[in-house]
Amino acid sequence: MSFKETDRVAPTRHNPQLHAIVLEALEPAPRGAVLDLPSGPGYLLRDLKAKGFSGVAGEIDADLHVFRDIDYLRVDMTRRFPFEDESFDYVTSIEGIEHIENHVAFLNECARILRPGGRLLLTTPNVNSLSSRWNFFLSGFHLAAEKPIPLDTANMYFEHINPIGLPSLFFFAERAGFEVERVTTWKHKKGSAFWYALLYPLIRLAAWRACFGKERDPKRREANRRLHGFLTSPANLLGSHTILIARKR
Repeated sequence: MSFKETDRVAPTRHNPQLHAIVLEALEPAPRGAVLDLPSGPGYLLRDLKAKGFSGVAGEIDADLHVFRDIDYLRVDMTRRFPFEDESFDYVTSIEGIEHIENHVAFLNECARILRPGGRLLLTTPNVNSLSSRWNFFLSGFHLAAEKPIPLDTANMYFEHINPIGLPSLFFFAERAGFEVERVTTWKHKKGSAFWYALLYPLIRLAAWRACFGKERDPKRREANRRLHGFLTSPANLLGSHTILIARKR
């Protein structure tokens, strides 16, 4: 039986710390329409509505459509969204993109339904942190998916089937028509601090060579300059999550 507001126990609120970061980022923003996808029970949209925003909770699992004060719509992240072009001012996507195969199509749809100047606030586990890189070096698995996905899993989309690193996320978002404005995180992983202190000069040099070493085109170098800053930031090298804020051009 699905939870209803008259029941004693509410459905679990996952990722409250990430919700808090998104709420803080949107606090000074003009009020507008939000698509939260995937929304789960809709806690984030509830909080945003309390602050004066409106919007839709996009959630494919109808059993999570539980609150009477939330407008739910069954939205499949892997297909065309059931909205007209430029329908929303904001898209929030908390820990969703790593669960789908086609990152490009998803980000293109986010851009399509956003109005010019609208913003995407997206979070995903950080596979570029030094601790995740070290785990991948030793085991072949990133910390976002640190063991084999069970072949008999009931629904593969519940699993982290496709973690995405910052270079690809930056590229796909920019190609979709966004300008990545900010990359931040929730918390720094203590296990990465030693490697950060030891290897940072080498990491910065290696990232510089990747971004500029063989690139002579001025426009590409300018785009790479922004990426280089994000790649070498403490948020990327130490952070538990990648939190990306991007504006639709």
